[in-house]
Amino acid sequence: MKVSLQHRALLLRLGKMIAFTAALLGTTKLTLEFDTLTSAPTAAFSFLIIVLLSAFFGDLLVAITTSLVATLCFDYFYLEPAGTLHITAFSDWISLIAFLLASVIISRLTASAAENSRKAEILNKTLEQLKEFGERLSSLPTDQLNLSVIAKETLRIFSLEYCSIHVHGEGKWQHFTGAASSDLAPEVETQVKFLQDHSRDLMELADENLMGVRYMSINTGKTPLAILAVKSRTLPTEAIGTIAGLIAVKLSRG
Repeated sequence: MKVSLQHRALLLRLGKMIAFTAALLGTTKLTLEFDTLTSAPTAAFSFLIIVLLSAFFGDLLVAITTSLVATLCFDYFYLEPAGTLHITAFSDWISLIAFLLASVIISRLTASAAENSRKAEILNKTLEQLKEFGERLSSLPTDQLNLSVIAKETLRIFSLEYCSIHVHGEGKWQHFTGAASSDLAPEVETQVKFLQDHSRDLMELADENLMGVRYMSINTGKTPLAILAVKSRTLPTEAIGTIAGLIAVKLSRG
């Protein structure tokens, strides 16, 4: 049975949670076995390192989950009375709260920094792809200029899951696809067929934003010439608008 992208993401997140929980339990076992060389502060520092790693290699939810598990381990194994979740000393309550706050704050900051780093990488990659796409469009000779070729080049250069261009004419949407090399093509094609019977209304088309496909108008004047349909998990909407603009410039120049 084919696993959807959403299920893959969920399984990957669950796998990371299990992996970092196992790391916490393994660290706990080691620190307890060498209790003459380690102490509660040492264990807490080790836990915080694992929390930091979970935020860097996972996401905020993974990091928060790891933080909560680390807090429970710290309470159960290192705060008196050990072996229970009951805390008697006020100073231990302070230690536990401080550890929880520190781990959550570290999780949030590290996850934000990792996310910003990923966004910067995506932006740099997208700029390079836009440059390549513009050069490719400029190099296309007039006798090879057709919408299917443009759609396929868009799919290839931006590593899209799906790409197609729709032109309205004779009362229906004519479909030009670039999804020949996409594994999702058959599934998406089935949904896109419903576009054929629509009137020339971009908002009506956008209402059928199925399976994560995003639509962008290709304008060579006040009236949309065509519609660009794109499915991508990473490509920003602004970049899709730039792609549509580059295609419009190329089509207007012929």
